[in-house]
Formats: sequence, C-alpha cells, structure tokens
Amino acid sequence: MSLLDINNREMLSHNATNSLTKRISSYDIETNTPLSRVDNNHQRPNFEFSKSFWNLFTKSKQRKENELTMLSKKLVNGSETTETIVSVSNNTRNHDICLFSESPHYIVRIAGTGNTDEFEHLIRDDPAKLKVANPSGLCAAHNAAVRNRVGILALIAQYHEDLNIQDKDGWTPLHHAVRNNSLDAMEFLLNNGVDDARLNKQEEAPIHLTVIHNQLKALELLLTKRPEQVNLRGERGKAPLHYAALTDNIDAAKILTDHRARLCQPCTAGNYPIHMAALNSSNRVFSHLFSIAKSLGYDTEHLLNFCDAENHRALHSSVIGGNIEAVEICLKNGGKIDDQQDDLSTPVHLASSQGSIETLKIMFNCQSELKSKVIRMTDVQGMTPLHKAAMGDHVDVIELLLEEGADINVRDVCKRTPLLVAALKSSVQAVCYLLSKNASIIYGRYNTCRQLLDTPGFKRILNEPDKQGLTPLHLCCSNGHTRVVQLLIHKGAQFTKCFEGFTPLHVAAVHGHVATIDTILQGHAHLINSTTRLGMTPLHLAAAAGFVESVDLLLSKSAKFLANIDGETFFDLAIMKKQKDICLTIIAHDRWKEALDLKSTKYQTPLLGLIEHLPECVPVLFDRCISQSHSDRKHKDFHLTYDFHYINWMDIKQIDGKVYRYPMLPLNMMVKFGRTNHLSHPLCETLLRQKWLSYGFPIYALDLTFYLLFLFLLSHFIITFPSCNHNDPSSWHHSNDSCSKATFTSFRSSATAFQITSIWYIVLYCFYNFFLEMIQITHDGREYFYDIENYVQWILYLTTSVFTLPFLFNQSWHYQWVAASMSVFTAYLALLFLLGRFFIYGIYVTMFLEIMKTLLHVLSLFSILIFGFALTFCVTRPFAQDLNVSSPLDLFMIVLKTVTMMLGELDFERTYLDNPHGQHFNVTNLIVLLVFAIIMPILLMNLLVGLAIGDLMQIQQNARLKRLATQVQLHTNLEKKLPSKLILRWTKTEHVEYMNRGICHRFKHICRDLIAKPVDTSAVLNTYEENLTENALFTELFKQKRRQKDIQHQLEKITDLVRLVLQKMEIHTEIESDDVTRGSQIENLARMQKFRQTFNIARRFSRIRPLNGNAPHLFSHPEET
Repeated sequence: MSLLDINNREMLSHNATNSLTKRISSYDIETNTPLSRVDNNHQRPNFEFSKSFWNLFTKSKQRKENELTMLSKKLVNGSETTETIVSVSNNTRNHDICLFSESPHYIVRIAGTGNTDEFEHLIRDDPAKLKVANPSGLCAAHNAAVRNRVGILALIAQYHEDLNIQDKDGWTPLHHAVRNNSLDAMEFLLNNGVDDARLNKQEEAPIHLTVIHNQLKALELLLTKRPEQVNLRGERGKAPLHYAALTDNIDAAKILTDHRARLCQPCTAGNYPIHMAALNSSNRVFSHLFSIAKSLGYDTEHLLNFCDAENHRALHSSVIGGNIEAVEICLKNGGKIDDQQDDLSTPVHLASSQGSIETLKIMFNCQSELKSKVIRMTDVQGMTPLHKAAMGDHVDVIELLLEEGADINVRDVCKRTPLLVAALKSSVQAVCYLLSKNASIIYGRYNTCRQLLDTPGFKRILNEPDKQGLTPLHLCCSNGHTRVVQLLIHKGAQFTKCFEGFTPLHVAAVHGHVATIDTILQGHAHLINSTTRLGMTPLHLAAAAGFVESVDLLLSKSAKFLANIDGETFFDLAIMKKQKDICLTIIAHDRWKEALDLKSTKYQTPLLGLIEHLPECVPVLFDRCISQSHSDRKHKDFHLTYDFHYINWMDIKQIDGKVYRYPMLPLNMMVKFGRTNHLSHPLCETLLRQKWLSYGFPIYALDLTFYLLFLFLLSHFIITFPSCNHNDPSSWHHSNDSCSKATFTSFRSSATAFQITSIWYIVLYCFYNFFLEMIQITHDGREYFYDIENYVQWILYLTTSVFTLPFLFNQSWHYQWVAASMSVFTAYLALLFLLGRFFIYGIYVTMFLEIMKTLLHVLSLFSILIFGFALTFCVTRPFAQDLNVSSPLDLFMIVLKTVTMMLGELDFERTYLDNPHGQHFNVTNLIVLLVFAIIMPILLMNLLVGLAIGDLMQIQQNARLKRLATQVQLHTNLEKKLPSKLILRWTKTEHVEYMNRGICHRFKHICRDLIAKPVDTSAVLNTYEENLTENALFTELFKQKRRQKDIQHQLEKITDLVRLVLQKMEIHTEIESDDVTRGSQIENLARMQKFRQTFNIARRFSRIRPLNGNAPHLFSHPEET
C-alpha cells in the first residue's frame, strides 16, 4: 500500500512530523519512484497518527532511519495496513485526504503483491478495473505476469477477462512473463490459450524475447507448449534463429535447431541465419549451423549456396563482416571464391575493396586452383579485384594481386586501368606503386591530343618513332582510340612501318579494333595488302588473333589471300590456332569458295585442316555446299544442288616416276581421324549414293554374279559327288574308317561333264582371286592384314584349291573332303561379307560382326570357367569309360561336351536318375552340377543376351557409321584400280535433284531407291529454312545498327558545332565526355550479363532433398508450410 500524499506548500507545525511527511509522502515505497503530486488547493488539517508514528518521532535520527526502512517493508507486505492508513473517521475535514486504496491504479499494485482475497474483493463488483493501466501502461495482468502471480492470473481468467491485453508498447502478459523469466505464469498463460504469436510494436513475439534476453528456460517451455512457433517471423521477417545468429546465442540456437528450426528460411531482406551469423561475427552459431546440417545428412555446399536478396552467399557475408574465422569455415566446407553476387563481384572483389589482405591470403591458400581465374574475373562494371584495391588505396593488396599474376593494365567497361581508377579516387600511394611497376599510362584523351597538336611546333614530332619504331599513330591504333586516329590522320600523320614491318593497320588488326581498321581503310585502302617482314598481312594477324569482326571487315574490303614466307594463308593460321569463330566467319562470307580453293603446304586444302583440327566447322561447310533453287518448295522446278567440288577432291602425286592417286581424300581423312559422324551428312551420303549408282553397283553386281556361279558349282559338286569315294594309302586308314577302299572309282570314270566343267571353273576362279589378292597386298600394305574379310577369302581359296586340284590329276583323298568342309563354310561366310557391300544388307552384316566381336571378348574371359568345369567333370563324372584325359582329342571332347551342357543338354535323367548310386562321387557330383547349372546356363547366357540387347541401339548407330566408312573404302579402292578417264567420266562435280517432277521422274527415282538408299532431304530443307530466318534476322539487326551509327555520327557533329560556338563566345568549359573512350558495346554486354544474372537468381540454387527420408525438413522452402 501507499501512504498519503501531503501538500508540500503548507508545512506541518511539528518539525519531526514535517520531516517524516516529506520523506514518506514523496516516494512510492514499492517502486522507489516519486509519486505524482496531487492538487494543493486546500490546506492540510491536523490529523492523528498511529502509535507507531509517534514513537518513531521521539527516537534518534539513525534509529528513525532504520525503523523507517522496516516500516516501508511492512507497508509493502500489507501487514500494517490498518495502522498506516490514517484514520479519517474522526477528522472533520477528510475531504482533503487522497487514499491510494481509492486510486484506480491500486488494483495494479495489488496484482503485483499476489493478495488474491483483496484482489478479488476489488474486482468482484467492478471487473472493468482489470483494464485500468498505471502511468507506465501496465494493467493488472501485466504486473501479475511480471511477478509470477499465478493466482491473480487465475482470477482474471475466472472473470473471463482478456489475457492478451497489450500495454502502451504492445506487450502482452506473456511478453512480460518471458522477459522476467516467470515460468509459472508462462505455463498458465499458455495453458489458457493466449496468443503466443502476437507481436509488440517492435514486431517481437514472446519467442523472440526469449532469444534476445537469453531466457533459455522460457524458450524451452515455450517450444514444448507451442513447437509450431519455432519459425515465427518477427521484425523484418526474422525468425528466432535469426536473433540467435545476430547475438551469437549458441545455447538458444541449439534449442531451436533441436526443435526443427529451418536453416533455409530468409527474412524479408533475404538474409538467412547463415548470413546473419557471418555478418555479425557470430562464429559459434555459424559453426553450429554447419554441424547441424551435417548431422541431418545434408551437404554443406547447399547451406553455403543460400543467397540473399543481393545474391550474397555465406562467404560473401563473411568477407563483408570481416569475419576471418567464418571465412575459413566456409572455405573448409566447400565455399568457392569465384561465386558471384548480383553485381558479379566475387569474395575476392569484396576483400580487395576492404583491404583485407589476411582474408585474401586465406582464400588463395585454401583454393589455389581458382586463384588465377578469380583475379581475372570482372564485376558488372568490368572491374577486377586489382581495380577495387586501387580504388581503396590498399598497396599491400595490390602487391599481393600482382604477385599472383593479376594484369596491371586490365581495363573495365569504361576502358580504365587500375592506375586511372586510383588516380580518380586520389589514391596517391596506389598510383605511386603502380607506376613503379610500369603500369601503362596510355589512355587516349582526345582533347589533350588536340590541344597538343594545336601547340606551335608540336607537329614536328607527330611522326617521331620510339625505340621500337612505333609512332603515335601506331600507339593509338593499338589501343583503339579511333577519334584520336582520325585527328592524327587529319593533322598529317604518316603511315610508316615499325622495325618489325608493322603498319598502323597491322597494329589495329592484331588488337581487333574494327572501327580503327575501317577508319584507316576509308582513306588508305592500299594498306590492306601490306606485309610485314614475315609476309603477314592484316588479314593474317586478325585471323590468328581470333577477331571475327576484323576478319569479316577485311574480307568485305576485298583483301587478297596472300601467303606468308612459310607458305601459310590466313585460313591456315586460323586452323592452326583453332579459331573456330574465324573459320565459321570465313565459311559464312560470300568469298567462302575463294578461301576454300586456297592451296596449303601444311594441309593441302583448308577442308582437310578443318577435318583434322576443327571438325565442328565441317557440317557448316557442308550445308553451304547445298543450295536450293526457289523459296517456294511447291514450285515445279524446285530442286536442290549438291556441290561435290570440295569433298570429291583427288590428290595426285608423282614419286619416282610413278603416279599415285588418292581419290576422295576429304572423306578418307574423316575415316582416318574418326570423324565418321560427318559422313552421315546429306552431302556425303548423296556423293556416295551417286558413286554407287554410277559405277559401284554395276561392278559389284558383276562380281557378285561370278561369285554366285562359283558358289553354286562348288555346292553342286559337293552334293553330287560322294565324299567317301577316295583312295588313300594303307598307312592313312584307321580301324574305324567307314569308307571302304573296295568301292573306290576314279574321278575321270565317275564324274560327269558338268562336274568336270565345275572343277575347272572353280580352280580358275581361285587362281584368279589369288592374283587379285596379291595385287591388293602390294597396294594396301600393312592395312591389308587388318581386315578380317581378307583372311576369310584366303582360307576359302586355299581350301577350295586343296579340294579341287587333286581331281584334275584323277586323285581323291581323305584330306580333300576335310578341306571341302572348310571350303563350303567359308564360301557362304564370304558371301555374307560380299552382300554387306549392298545397302539393303550392309547394316545388318556390320551389326552381326560387332555382336560377334563382343561375344568373342566375353567368351575369351569366361572360357576359364568352361575349362574349369570340364576338368571338374573329368573327376566327378566321366562322360565315357574309354575317354582318356591325357589325350588332347579326348580332352577336347570333354570341353565340347561341357559347352553343349551350357546350351541346356545336361543329360540329367540318363546320368543321375537311371543310375543314382552308380556314381563314385555322388554328392560332390550333384553339388558341382548345381553350381554349373546356376553359373553357366543361367547367369552367363543371360549376360550374353543382355549385352546383345543392351547395346543394340548403340551398335545399330555405330554400324550405320561404319557402313558409310566401308563404302568410302570400297569406292576408294575401285577408283584407284579403274582408269582415270572412266573415273572422270563417271564422277560429277555437282548433282541436281528435282523434287516436284512428273511420274516418269518419280519412277526413275523409285528404281534408284531400290538400288541405293535415298537421302533424307527434309533435314536439308529445314536447315536451309533456319539459315534463311537467321539471315533475315541478322540483316535487320545490321540495318538497325547502321541507323544507330548514323544517329551517333550526327550527334558527334552537333557536339563539335556546340564546342565551336563555346570557343567563339570564349566560354571556358571542359567536356570530359569527349575524353572518355567509347565503350558502348562493352557496356551493353555488361548490362546483358547483369540481366542474365538477375534473371537466373531464382534457379541459381537447387534445393536437393535429404539423403535419408526420415531427416527433418530443415531445408524445405518456407512457403511449403
């Protein structure tokens, strides 16, 4: 309770009374704060004090002070309420006395004391008092929650009053209970359904206050009662884990993550908890986030790839916050120093701008493999880390970057070097250091050059060379300062050569400055074919350096295709340097045929060089060799023209007086270098088809006819002539020989005329092919022995000769018919190879050979098991009593029997069921048989089938390409053997195919399609249509570009006129815009990079599900809830 508030204006008559009144009446005993003053319009009357007061006044001063303190405590506890309240019943002027018990704030004080009886007495008649707030804005429920008075809160709940009532700061009773760690009050409030998600004016919920004020027990209680509030958003969308990361509250962070707090929930500013910990040096929470991610089975790289609104990752935030320990943790857990944020800055950029050399050293030491890459990366302004360090005047960082290989003269989008950037930012120390390291001071300021040239006598040094023979015009061309070049030319600069023979045009071409090249050629076109001491033209230098626009401009300006002193053309240099874009530009230019007709001492033709070094350019060249007549495909005369001039090229060499021909050299080079996929291009297929129709099919059809006659006669003779009709010496006979010598009749007496004729034809055919094979060996050399078909033919002709020659001498022996069995098999196998030359059967023959090759590879491995099981069965299960394992023939029979068992012929009933006890190793034999049945017939056979089926699509594709390569080899062999006049007569340089001709034309096409596979022209037409669309688009873009250049030129003229007006009016101003080198193209490129970076923010990080399905949804997106 409080005492009376007595008017200080009117003093009491008694001094002690006056002193005590002032001491007690001016303070609130419970809160130790001055009480509000009351109205002092009335005089205070004389009133009676209790006995305790009068006894207090008669004691010493020190005694008074001690007892006053004790009295105050009694007042607080309410034990002397009746004594301390002034009795006003006997006072006649009691209307001037203000009792605190009658104050509306009295109920707030009673709620804090926990006196439930008096509290209930106060609210029984007027429950509205519960909503009364003291001057601090607290109501009864707030004060009860602060002092953990559960009984008071129960009475408030009993009267159905609002337990979510807010004070002037928006705090609810639960807020106050959390702030003061009143656990009982918290539990009561949560059990009675208070709103634990309500935010105060600072947008903080109770769970946020537990983390901010480190009330860990309150946090555990709150999460136990309301676990769904673990990710509740507060101020600016921050979750409780954000507050823990903000204050490095590791204990709170552990409690939150134990209750499944999300690490992937960002605030409204886009910051994740990992960013908050990194920015505020909360290293304990930072390490805990990584450990909790690992314990739940997540990859820490996903945690590091969380990006905020500015695309900052954790490593960026650590560098920005200067948190070296967090930087080390990020790098150890997979953070990349080449990750870029929205402005394309890397962590190295940020550390360089801050001058944090320790951070840079840590990043370079941890990821040394990315060091050379990241120091050359640029942000959206084109600045490297060296630019950033120069802007901040960080000399130690500049020194470190230069030691690691940074380019000291690299330029940003405004063509500013680090030296210029340092000068603009007044970084004196950086400027001095860069100058000491020989940084380039060349910039190309137009106005400065113009003022210098207007100085009297300055023109005399206009053409003065330096120690390398370079004039100012050379230097301007090397840096692409086009306006300065125009100024120097206008002032009379001469186009001299340096000591190496470079003209200014050479210098501009080698650096790829297109506008400078165009400016020079407008007035000095004779320089376009000038050469250096090595015979290099500007076209050579631009092609070798890889500047596409420069090469295109020089080609359009009719530059000659000269060779240097080594005999290399510009096309050769582009191929040698593997400049793919340059080669594509040459192919797309109107002078592409002239370029492809060049001769080269290195590659013979440019096409051969492209096939060897740049195979991706070959299909584009082949597309250019196909043209269509009309844009309307339904036109009657619509046709496609195939130009075979470049791919059907024959190389003729004369060595030692002999002429060697190498037909279809480009196609053979494709086969040699493994570019068989280009053979499927419609141009190549059409060429092979025309060759097949012109001379391939007639020749091979004639060859097939003679071979079929040979095969028919051989088969007929073997069928009609008895195989046992042979007469062998007595020493050759075996005891079990079924052929009787008594039945022998000689060949001449038993053979018919047709059989004799067949024998003569077979023998002559064999000797004719012997002669052809010998010629082919001498012609092909070592490559002859790499073809399996050659071995089959040799076996065929040798066995056939062994079989047929004795008949001509009237002899018939046993070994002849052994050779006959081999001969007839190889004859039909050779027929298979011969049919493979025809397109109908070719792909199937190739697939058969590929699958057989796979089968032989597998069997060569698993033959170990076959031989092992064969020897095992020799021990446990002899197949026959008379088989001797030591005999090679009997051992071969046992292995052969094992192979037949693989095919399913186990002979189980006869061997095991008919005589179950006749086996010596009965149990062992059954076990071996079971293992054999599982491994060989089931496992191995299914493996072979799986290999055949699984590789079928790939085998079919490879077989198609291999068939095309085989066709190239067949046509090449034919053209080498045929006379040159016939080849020239049959070969055409182009082929015209009409698409919409009449019925006769279609009938002719159908007949040809039966002989040779037709080429799919739909792909050609689609490609041509796409090229037309792209050409139209690029043409329109070129027109717009020219219009922009015209507008820019007009603006420059207007600028010059305004400058002249200012000079005439003697208005001194400095137009810095003229001194800035125009880098509009580079700026536009930077803007496009910025746009692409912004566009891809949403899909930059892919959230991957946890490895184990039971892991909590720690990384799930917040919207999924």
